[in-house]
Formats: sequence, C-alpha cells, structure tokens
Amino acid sequence: MKSILILIPLVLMLCIECFADNTRTLSSLVEEALENNPKIKAVKSRWQASTKRPSQEGSLPNPIIGGKIKNVGFNEITLGEDPRSDVQVFFIQEIPFFGKLSLKEKVAKKEAEAKRWLSDSVTRRVLADLKEAYFEWFFANKSIEITTDNLNLLKKFTEIAEVKYKVGNGIQQDVIKAQVEVSSFIERLELLNKKLEIIEARIKSIISRPSDYPLGEPETVKKTPLELSLDEMHKFLKEQSPDLLASQELIASREKALSLARKQYLPDFIVEGKYYNRDGSGGDLKDIWEIGLGLRVPLYFWRKEKFGVEEAILELREVKEIYRSTNDNLLFDLNDKYITAKTAENLMELYETGIIPQATISLESALSGYQVGSVDFLTLLNNLITLFNFELEFYKQLNEHQIALARLEEITGVELIK
Repeated sequence: MKSILILIPLVLMLCIECFADNTRTLSSLVEEALENNPKIKAVKSRWQASTKRPSQEGSLPNPIIGGKIKNVGFNEITLGEDPRSDVQVFFIQEIPFFGKLSLKEKVAKKEAEAKRWLSDSVTRRVLADLKEAYFEWFFANKSIEITTDNLNLLKKFTEIAEVKYKVGNGIQQDVIKAQVEVSSFIERLELLNKKLEIIEARIKSIISRPSDYPLGEPETVKKTPLELSLDEMHKFLKEQSPDLLASQELIASREKALSLARKQYLPDFIVEGKYYNRDGSGGDLKDIWEIGLGLRVPLYFWRKEKFGVEEAILELREVKEIYRSTNDNLLFDLNDKYITAKTAENLMELYETGIIPQATISLESALSGYQVGSVDFLTLLNNLITLFNFELEFYKQLNEHQIALARLEEITGVELIK
C-alpha cells in the first residue's frame, strides 16, 4: 500500500510533464490537414464522384416501355368487337454502334484518373503550404529567441556604458547609441510577434481550426540533406509529378474522345418490340406481335458529326499544349528550388563552420577590450549586431532550404522531408 502511495505522486508528475509539453510536430499538423482541410476533402470527393461515371457511360440507354389503347369511335368500347381495336404494349431499346459505349467508358475512366492525380496535386500543394508555414513558424520563433537574447546582452552592454560614463571613463554618446539600439531591438520584437501571429493564423487556416485553437510551439527544425542529383529530380518529375500525370491522363481521355467522335458517323440501332391484344381476353380475335429494327442515321453529318470531330481534335491539341506548358513551368520551378536548396546548404555550412564562430570570437575579444579600455563602445556594438545578423541569416537559410524541399516534394511527388 505504501509503495502505491509513493507511486501516485510520481505518476501525477509525469502526467503534468506530458501535458506541459506543447511542442507540435510537423507530422501531427500534416495529419490534421489531411483530415480537416476543406480543399483536400473537396478534391477527394470530386475524384471519388468521377469514379462513378465510367459504369454510367458504358451502359445502354434506358429503354422506352409503354402501352396504348386503340378504340373505334367514341360511343362504346370496341375491344374484342372490332379487329381494328387493340391494347398495345411496346418496348424500344436504342443500341449504339459497336464500340461507342466502350469508348465512352474509357473516356470516363481516363478523366477519373486525371481527377485522381489532380486530387493528389492539390493535396501536395496544401501540404507544401503547411510545411512552408511551419518552417516560417519555427524561423519566427527562433528569430524572437535570438533577438531577445541579444536584447538582454545589449542591455548589459548599456549598463556597462552607463557605469563607465558615470565614473568618467566613457562618453554620453555611447550610452545614447546603446539606448537607440535597445529601442531598435524592441521594435524588431514587436514586428516579429506580429509576424508570428499571422503565421499561426495561416497554419490554423490550413488545418481548418478556429482562431482560439491552441497551436503550441514548433519543434526544432533540422536541415534535411538534399541527396538527390538534379538529373534524378528531373527523372522523378517525369515519372511521378501529379500535375504531369494528370495532363497525360487528360491527353489519353481526349484521344479516346476523338475516336468516339469519329464513330458518330456510324448509325445507332433501335430495336422495337410490340404486342397487340385485340379481344380483351374474351373474344376470338387473335393477338398480334411484331419486332422492328431501325437506324438512327447521322443524316446531317456536315452540320453535326463533322464539327464534333473538329471539336475533339482541337480539345486534344489543347491538352497537349497544356501538358507542354505544365512541363516547362515545372522544370523551371524544379531547377529554381533545387538551386535554392543547394545554395542554402552551402551558406549554412559557411555560417556554421566559419562566419558565426569567427564573429563570436570577435565579439568576445571586443568585450574584453572594451572592459579594459582598448576598444571603443561603437566597435563592441558593431560586433554584437554583426553576430546577431549572422545568426539570423543562418536560420533564414535553413528556412529557405526546408521550404525549397517542401516545394520540390510538391513538384516531383518525391518525399524528401521525413
């Protein structure tokens, strides 16, 4: 019993720690977006609706079933009395020429496939927007953290300058300059906090959450290495890009539609069956039945079917040009984002291994020199701001690198950010 009583507080402490951790991972937000984003849900429904079309297009037209009563004169019912009177039941079924229905079904299937890839494209675009917002979110938080740390350090420098001024070892201009920089950092923080609110509102919009939804804090973003070559990315673009695959399916759909338009020159069949009851089941007149076969002839083909073929040719030409345009635009975006990611990688390494360590040493040296009077306050201040800018620039490059990868995922359909 005592051991249980001892364990209860420990369990409560662990639970409190679990609830206190409000870090939001990118993967958790991606799951929310996939579940809640209205754009994703809309395009998914549109694609699922399109999968119901092929069966409808490949089915025969609904038949016509009906009946008639034929009577001689208006004074009395002549059924069974006059051979010209009868009760008719008829059935009429139109049968398109062989191959038309299968082509209609294939057109609908290709259009459904195109919508499937368009749904994937929209989903990837929404997720890329979310990832971009997430990296901006981390960058804004990191900028606030770095700015706050440097503001606190700058306040300490200001206190040192004020002390030196009071004892006659400094000048008033140093104190004023320090106070101006403090105000400048405070202004930066105000702008960063405003930007942070906007980014958080964007994330909530993407995951379709209300404005008072607790978002928490982003996890630490680390650089995702871009290990694929540009040629490999081009290959993935051709094979996996949802936008290109959608365009390819549309081209296949328009090719089938053109074949269908050419088949419209061929007649459709109309099968008809009729049954005549002439005696009302009470006389000696025999019943009559008949079967007929008719043709729906494209008699005015020069005004209808001819233009239908021309329309299908132009629509095929349109989707082919759209494919070319889409391919060209995606190639440009791919090259642009790839170069951006690689450039950011190189700059991050330069900042991390060279510039920032050197700037840190320079600031430490300037601080030591200022304290003994061998370095003026302006030099110390410049070293602080220089290091501050380099630290921000490092995370800016990290942000641009990760955003470029997110856009490469959208373009190529390849998962790069694990």
